[in-house]
Amino acid sequence: MKKPFSGLSLLFGLCAVLPAAGLAQVVVTDPPIEHNFGKIPLQANYAAQYFSVINEGASPVRLGQVAIDGAMATCAALGCPVVAPADFVLVAHSDGCSGKTLAHGEGCSTLVGFVPQSPGARTAQLVFPVEEQAAASRILSGTGVSMPFDCVMDWAERVLPAELPHPTPTLVVGPFYARCYQGGSLCVGADVAVPTFAPASVYLYRGGSLAAIGTLASLAAQATYPPPSTRRCDQPDAP
Repeated sequence: MKKPFSGLSLLFGLCAVLPAAGLAQVVVTDPPIEHNFGKIPLQANYAAQYFSVINEGASPVRLGQVAIDGAMATCAALGCPVVAPADFVLVAHSDGCSGKTLAHGEGCSTLVGFVPQSPGARTAQLVFPVEEQAAASRILSGTGVSMPFDCVMDWAERVLPAELPHPTPTLVVGPFYARCYQGGSLCVGADVAVPTFAPASVYLYRGGSLAAIGTLASLAAQATYPPPSTRRCDQPDAP
C-alpha cells in the first residue's frame, strides 16, 4: 500500500529542488570599516579609495546600481558630521560592481572619491544593492579643509591650547567658516564662505557678542611663519 505524502515530506522535497537563495550574502570586505578619507582641501579630487564586496553565500547573486546616498542616521549636536552625499563620487569608468553577477566567493570593486564642497566633517553611505536580498553598505567619511582658515585655526589651537580646548570641526555658519570651543561658548570665524574682494576678517563670538579681531591674511602670515620650534601651518596634519 502506498504511503500518503506527508506535509513534512513535501517540505523536504521542496528544499531539495529549490535554490538556496537565502544563503547568499554580500559583504563589504575592503577597506577596513574605520577607513576615513582624511583631511582634503575643498574641491580637490585626488582622494580616492576602492571599496570591495564579496559573495560569501552558496548561490550566485546579481548586484544593482551602486549608489551614494544620505539615508543614514547621524547626530545633530554641534560639531557632528554633515551628511553630504554630493561630496563623495563614484569615479567614472571605475565601477566594477554595478550589474555584476557574483558567484560563490567572487568579488568586485568600485572606486569612490572624496571631493569636499564645504569644510568640516562630511559623511554619506555607499550602497551595493543586491537583487532579492538586503543591500551591502558602508559609511563614508572625510574632512573638508578650507585654506587658509583651517590652517590658521590649527596654528591657533597649538599656540593657545588652554583658551581653545575641545574644538569642533569647521562649520559653515551663514557667510562664515567657524570653529567653536568650550562646548560652544566660544567661536572663532572668518567671512570666507562667500568670497568678496575685501580682505577676509576674523571674528570672535563670545557671550552673545561678535567682535572683529583682525584680517585672515595677517593671522595666516603668523601661522605660516612662526618661530622655528613651532610646526609650520603648511606642514599638513596626518589624515
